[in-house]
Amino acid sequence: HLQMSLPMRRRQPCANFLLCLGIAALCRYGFEATILPGSPWPFRRRELLRLASCAPAMPTSAQAQGFDLSFLDPKAPPDVATVPKDAEILPSGLASKMLLRPTCALSKSIPLTNPDCQRPQPYDKVLIDYTGWTPGGKMIDSSRNEKRLVRVDSVMRGWTEGLQLMAPGESRRFWIPAELAFGTNETETAKPTGPLVFDIELYSIEKQPKPPAELTQPPKDAEFTPSGLGFRKIKPGTGKVNPQLESNVTALYNGWSSNGDLVLSTSFGAQDTFLVREVPIEGLKEALQLMVEGETRRFWIPGKLGFGATAEESRGLPPGLLVFDLRLMTINS
Repeated sequence: HLQMSLPMRRRQPCANFLLCLGIAALCRYGFEATILPGSPWPFRRRELLRLASCAPAMPTSAQAQGFDLSFLDPKAPPDVATVPKDAEILPSGLASKMLLRPTCALSKSIPLTNPDCQRPQPYDKVLIDYTGWTPGGKMIDSSRNEKRLVRVDSVMRGWTEGLQLMAPGESRRFWIPAELAFGTNETETAKPTGPLVFDIELYSIEKQPKPPAELTQPPKDAEFTPSGLGFRKIKPGTGKVNPQLESNVTALYNGWSSNGDLVLSTSFGAQDTFLVREVPIEGLKEALQLMVEGETRRFWIPGKLGFGATAEESRGLPPGLLVFDLRLMTINS
């Protein structure tokens, strides 16, 4: 019995030692943060999270263990309650203030309008870091320095307008009126209502091809095949024959879901040379067989010929209508 209890007694001091070591590290870090007040908050927060994640005795996250990590949340800025006088106010009511100049114009001597300062279009994707508060100073959301990739026109209207003002490397604070955020009626949404304040840092822009205007339904002048595939001819081809199911073809294409997301594109690495019968989308397989070399068409592929009409049928892929701009380059064999 004595021999069996010894290992247990040895383990307990070891566990206590590891716990004390973790506390000491945090205390030491807190001291260093105190004597280095110039250290940026994101750096200090990342280091705290890194230290917390090094504990071998905690296989799950601190939040899963029930620990309150709210002390890691960024504090609300002093001007969170009211728009400062030096903020720029747009006709929509969106107000903003630059916190950090973009990489393309770090020096004030370089104009922000110089050609190197590229800004996103509504259909582009951007990599950002953000934190948001109510005017009362309550934090409502934060990426916690885990960068998020979002399409500019897929977020709240205030963000869509604000992100188009920014260039990579830039940080801005936005005061967003309720009508450009989630409104004022608390019964209509579970999201925070009223005016909101966001700090956003933009890291990079992922340029996307501009989607067609008709993403939710085919236009009136579209033609249809018996299967329901809609199409419009954009540019005539020079070829005389159509590819068959067994044909090997080279084609360029961009395809979007009905909400504007780019789902397949040869501009982003999708395969451009393939057998027609191996195309996984029935509507696209049919579309290729209607074309001749050099021709460009736009196709509206209904859900039944795409990934599925409903979310259950599509199994994680975009359901419903798909829109493809397709150019058949060559029929190889």
